[in-house]
Amino acid sequence: MDKIARVDTLKCVGCGECTYVCPVGVLEVVDTKCRVNEGCIGCGACVDICNWRAITLVDEKDQKKD
Repeated sequence: MDKIARVDTLKCVGCGECTYVCPVGVLEVVDTKCRVNEGCIGCGACVDICNWRAITLVDEKDQKKD
């Protein structure tokens, strides 16, 4: 099953650190919160860099339900 990043907007502080490590450039900060755009490959680089633990990897089918 493919994984993609999910952002917990209650934890995200909009620092933008994740946007610098994303190898496919699908993360952006909008209105002080990180947003995951289409094309996430589920590598986990953003999860590893997030000091606030605001980003997790979830099954792609579960993300589309939200």
